[in-house]
Amino acid sequence: MTPVMTKASKYLSLEDLKALSRHTGPCVTICVPGYQPGAGAGTRHAHLRNLTQSAVDQLRHLHPSEADDITVALEILAGTLDDGHGGPGVTLFCAPGFTAAYETPDVRADSVTVGDRFTLLPFIAAAQTPSRFFVLGLSRNRVRLFHYSHGHAEELALPALVPPSLEAAGAFDEPDHTSDSHSPCGPSVGGLRGVRFASSGDRDSDANYLRHFFGLVDRGLKETLNGEPLFLAGVQEELSLYRKTAKYRHILESECHGNPEHSSIDQVAKHAEAAAAREYRMITDRALRALPEIRDKIVGDPDGIFIAANEGRVRQIFVAEGGAADSINAAVVEGLRTGAEVFAYPGNELPGFGAIAAVLRY
Repeated sequence: MTPVMTKASKYLSLEDLKALSRHTGPCVTICVPGYQPGAGAGTRHAHLRNLTQSAVDQLRHLHPSEADDITVALEILAGTLDDGHGGPGVTLFCAPGFTAAYETPDVRADSVTVGDRFTLLPFIAAAQTPSRFFVLGLSRNRVRLFHYSHGHAEELALPALVPPSLEAAGAFDEPDHTSDSHSPCGPSVGGLRGVRFASSGDRDSDANYLRHFFGLVDRGLKETLNGEPLFLAGVQEELSLYRKTAKYRHILESECHGNPEHSSIDQVAKHAEAAAAREYRMITDRALRALPEIRDKIVGDPDGIFIAANEGRVRQIFVAEGGAADSINAAVVEGLRTGAEVFAYPGNELPGFGAIAAVLRY
């Protein structure tokens, strides 16, 4: 059987996991951590060679009729990755007629498994954590826009309709109402329309101007954002006002507090990566909090969850990332295959529910 090389994306997505869940054994999953030449931990070639040989040995023992074809496919796949220059963590998937490789930066140790299904549990959280979004650095003196993708950030030029600062916002438009008063200009101030002086409503006026400024930023970004998530960085009180003002509906709950005016690209990327992880954790926590109130559920029984998932009766699965049992991975893979939502929680157990729990459709 001729192996088919499929690489739907550089990094594993939820859709990739669903596609991988549809393959049946023998399925080989090989994880190789990131490696930099000279790091002193052995060569990448040695990692790949040893793990591939381990997979071949297991295949010949467990699935001798499929071993030859998969061995050839594995050797071809490993050869495409071994350029002698190191690289990020990577995971190889190989089944009859199918091979694929994805970058998996979170892989920290070598591993190889051969079974009826691919080992997908370790990738659930990473595949669902936001990996591509915009970052808006918001301050009165300087608005900055970045795009974040898989650990890397790039600063972008502001769209033409986005004022770069609160002061510049006055040149775009005037707020609908203000508490400020003005006096006529004398000849010494050139072409200015008036000199602003303070009134008793200064605080309200400041909020009005900020709200107007944020409204301009929100409207000016809409076309560029185009529905992609937006992460906010700035002073907490101003971010709160921006959220109240903005009409854009894809703003991440997580945010970074502080002045972003002079943040480096690396700092922005680091904050964005941490925010993405918090975002996924908040979503998981919120779903998990509802679990005790749900009557139709299975707790701590991976075999029972697998059967229910196989029958299409599972709506959600909650699983501890440290649940290494084959039966837990099987339940997760079957849930992915049959359309269940799967949430991964850090640690070896869910709070109060063992290593795995499922919400049933019926």
